[in-house]
Amino acid sequence: MSEPTGDDAPTNVQAGDGWSAVIEDMEATATEYRERGWTTLELHPGDSVLVDSDRRTGLDVVLPGPEFEELESLVDDRQFRHVDVFRAGGDELVYLLVIEVAPESETAVFVPAYYDPSQTAETIESIREAGTVRLFCRRLNDDTVRFVHDDPAPFLPEPVE
Repeated sequence: MSEPTGDDAPTNVQAGDGWSAVIEDMEATATEYRERGWTTLELHPGDSVLVDSDRRTGLDVVLPGPEFEELESLVDDRQFRHVDVFRAGGDELVYLLVIEVAPESETAVFVPAYYDPSQTAETIESIREAGTVRLFCRRLNDDTVRFVHDDPAPFLPEPVE
């Protein structure tokens, strides 16, 4: 299968000032978790996009190799049963801080992300209709760690009535 092309291809966007705020919030929140004795992993995606293709539908973030390897080793022996999602708008983008939580092992993975809702209206609707959102954390070679959540609402902008 090939990646989407033409009208189906997600548009890469440049994150604005809101991105700095998300990274600062991630660092502060991760520090709070560490002070409580939790294991934390802060990720720094090189790209973030909402995708809807034959291969994957959901939020797709591309990670540097070393961070991906750390993530892969963390998820191997832990069950991430909870998610906290902080969403904010700005610069015409939706900014997210997703915290994947494995309560039994006191481990939290912090995934900052962003996407342009004006470029992904059909994808947003598709995710709403499915009632599930997938978070794909991947490297450029397409190795992927996937988190699946049954409530997509925190990841998406408010529906327009």
